[in-house]
Amino acid sequence: MRHRQSRPISFIIFAALSSVVLAAVPNFAVRAAAAERSLSDAEIKKLNNLMAQQGKDVAISPLITDIVGLTQNEQTITCRAFGAVDPNTDDIRHIYLLPAGKGYLIDYFHADIVEVYWADKDLALIAALSGVRGQKPGPASFQQAQFGFSNELAWWAKFADTH
Repeated sequence: MRHRQSRPISFIIFAALSSVVLAAVPNFAVRAAAAERSLSDAEIKKLNNLMAQQGKDVAISPLITDIVGLTQNEQTITCRAFGAVDPNTDDIRHIYLLPAGKGYLIDYFHADIVEVYWADKDLALIAALSGVRGQKPGPASFQQAQFGFSNELAWWAKFADTH
């Protein structure tokens, strides 16, 4: 039987308050001039192959794409996506290959929090959002986005290396 450590109540309160503050911030995109990617070309190729062979065509919520600045006026984007469950935490992760060379979306669901990152085709972070499940998410701060995005790239690199 696995023992799953619960998150401290202070973390849950902080996450809830952060999402309220983020929802009040005007819509903006977190832009990074360039981000050092932690995925090798071989790992990216492997993830792209997983999306092509085992992924599914999905429509991304226009709410998400509008907040990160990928679309406007609730346009729907359909793309190829691959999902995985972290065997250590049961957290859910998806990676989406966006159409027309627009890069990738990466999302991460943990506890009651969702984080979404938009990166260009070279995996440089363009924009991010976060929020509490069931509530409208908002743009993430640059520091929060860079930290979370870096963790997600590291997770996907490890996943590509072991699958």
